[in-house]
Amino acid sequence: MRSDLSQGKEWAEEINKQLRSGQYPKWPNEIMLKLIFGGENYLSKPLHPSKAWRVLDVGCFFANNILPFSEIGCECHGVDIDPKIIQTAEIVAKERGINAQFQVGHNRSLPYPDQHFDMLLSIGTIHYEQSEDLMMDALMEFNRVLKPGGSLCIMTTGREHDLYLKAKVMGGHRYRINDFDFRDDNVFFFFDTEKYLEYYLNKVFHDVEVGRVTQRLMNLTVDQYVSICTKEQ
Repeated sequence: MRSDLSQGKEWAEEINKQLRSGQYPKWPNEIMLKLIFGGENYLSKPLHPSKAWRVLDVGCFFANNILPFSEIGCECHGVDIDPKIIQTAEIVAKERGINAQFQVGHNRSLPYPDQHFDMLLSIGTIHYEQSEDLMMDALMEFNRVLKPGGSLCIMTTGREHDLYLKAKVMGGHRYRINDFDFRDDNVFFFFDTEKYLEYYLNKVFHDVEVGRVTQRLMNLTVDQYVSICTKEQ
């Protein structure tokens, strides 16, 4: 299995390539926006974003998902697994007027004290864990840095996503990425169904609400499971 370090270097190369070309995500994830900023239409227990929030984006990439929180005055933080990715996030944030602080960190090692954040974002990163144990360690780390009553917004690859369909089954929710992109040969942990995502989240969090978004686009099918859940008060 590849280490976090080798995956970080791969991501850093890809992200800097996108930065140089100008072809990188500039706007927040649409589903995240709907659930957090328009949750009255989608959630049983809607969220109410406040400038008093302290927000952490785990796997911040180009800082695009921090943008709406920065705009309403939240204290924003982002982590990623390679120093070069952090440098990229800082460059993009400065250019776009995003007020945020960035540090090296990853799912299972967040450089923050206990009970520090009101909101944690995990958009397309949890599946980089390579086993059930590591994935659960990541969820426990998310829980550690959240305040009591704090919320987690998590999105991950669904079973109709081309990334999942092309991957080779290894057993135990583990898949080797195959014939997709620069991530080929990396081992990912996929939840296989919404029920599995709900099952694992309920081990750590409360008020777990799980949904699914499938987009059949021209050249790629994008399928994602999404959840909003909270840390026990």
